[in-house]
Formats: sequence, C-alpha cells, structure tokens
Amino acid sequence: MIDGGNNNQVEENTIAGNTNGLYITAGARNTQVRNNVIVGNPGIQVGNAQPEARALDIVNLAAPGETKFERNVCLTAVNAPCPVVVARN
Repeated sequence: MIDGGNNNQVEENTIAGNTNGLYITAGARNTQVRNNVIVGNPGIQVGNAQPEARALDIVNLAAPGETKFERNVCLTAVNAPCPVVVARN
C-alpha cells in the first residue's frame, strides 16, 4: 500500500496472493511503478471461496497523472494499465 507521500517508487517486485496487490491511495504524488509482476490478487483460494469479493492486482486512486506505470505485468486493475498477455504456441 502506498498511503500518500511524494516520490514513491515501486520497482522489480512480485506481488501475489494478497487481497489487493498494489493499492495507491488518493494522496500519493509522483509515484513510479515499473518492472513489477502483480498477479493473483486475491489468491486463488480467496477467489474461489469468496467470488463476490472485489479485489484487484492494482488499485490506483491517485489523481490523474500522479502515477506512472512502466513495464508491469498485471491482469486486473483500476486506473492502471495491464498489458494484454498473449499465449504463444
């Protein structure tokens, strides 16, 4: 969780199995999120046991333009890009 602050950096992490993977609050400013793998949030056990639970890999509540995303992998997000993952044979 990034709870406000300025010049936050989240780099080269693997975040999995949490209720929400990366949660950026509205007060966060000038945040850089790059080269992370953020998938499986919530973990498969929680998702199967509680399908009504709303949880995501990335939740970005910061003001528009305050968070920059580069080269991250995620499947579900609010106000953050998740690249399309293409399976190759």
